[in-house]
Amino acid sequence: MGLEQRKEIIAAIEKHRGSHLICCLTSDRPNAQGSLAKDFIPVFYEHLKRFPDHERVEVFMFTLGGDTLAAFGLSRLIREFTSNVGVLIPQQCHSGGTLFALGANQIYMARLATLSPIDPSVTGPLNPALEMGLGQKQLIPVSVESVAGYKALVKEDWGLEGENAAMAFRLLAEKINPIALGNVFRSRQQIARLADKLIGNHRRDKKQIKKIIDTLTRDLGSHDYPIAREEARHLLGKQIADHDKDLEVLLWDLYKDFSEEMELGKTYDAGMAMNAAKAANQATPLSMLLKVVTIESVSGNHTWERHIRLTPFQMMTQAGPVDSFQQGIVFDGWRNNFQSLG
Repeated sequence: MGLEQRKEIIAAIEKHRGSHLICCLTSDRPNAQGSLAKDFIPVFYEHLKRFPDHERVEVFMFTLGGDTLAAFGLSRLIREFTSNVGVLIPQQCHSGGTLFALGANQIYMARLATLSPIDPSVTGPLNPALEMGLGQKQLIPVSVESVAGYKALVKEDWGLEGENAAMAFRLLAEKINPIALGNVFRSRQQIARLADKLIGNHRRDKKQIKKIIDTLTRDLGSHDYPIAREEARHLLGKQIADHDKDLEVLLWDLYKDFSEEMELGKTYDAGMAMNAAKAANQATPLSMLLKVVTIESVSGNHTWERHIRLTPFQMMTQAGPVDSFQQGIVFDGWRNNFQSLG
């Protein structure tokens, strides 16, 4: 449909909910994934200041996660405009997205929607690295739960004590820099504090807040664990809204249109694109447009676009020439379709 048609659905949701709506989607495409980032904050501000009032502000969110401080900052920004915040989730709202949702007075989850644990994984210069090729290394994220799982394996499953346990942990420290290990557990403490601040904006049941944070940071075992609506309601209580079939239809229609435009769920494969172009006798270089992030309201939208040029060439090998291609990024940044209010 595109932006103009989506505005009608957004307006219908706003009327149904008595709110103003910002849509935020980050791509889940393998090789073209988007994530929550701190530069979302001024973009959200551009949309928030255009609303005629701020009695109730809601965010339609689809994301696999991202920067936890960005999620925290977005929630805090919206609280500067309103004390009544909602999050509407059509499908996945994971990791940093779940942290963001915890700051809402009400979370509406469609029947397909899932939250996730908020236990962090940390990537830094001291992380272990995987050799990808000559002179190329890829840093491996270190998960709090993986390290905690190793500790449980040593002490509980293997029953190691004393010097044997110390040797097992020395082996871990040889594989993962101790400073990186410290950063991982410091990140868990930080995200627990952030979650406590966000939930504390609208809840006072401290015992249940602690249970929520403990569950989401350490008790579910895997960062990929999907928390469906009924489990979320059991944990978060009345913060999870009752089912609304009319709202679910509107959210799904909106999500499907975004999904088609952003090609959500479809792997980006440059080699496959080049082969398809060759088979169709399509002219090269080949231009590719990836929509990595969309932030949209009835006022307009901001998209993070990545423009890629694929240029074929022949690479000489001992066996003779081999068809190959070069991938170059022509543009990687925000586009918007409305002028700043200044």
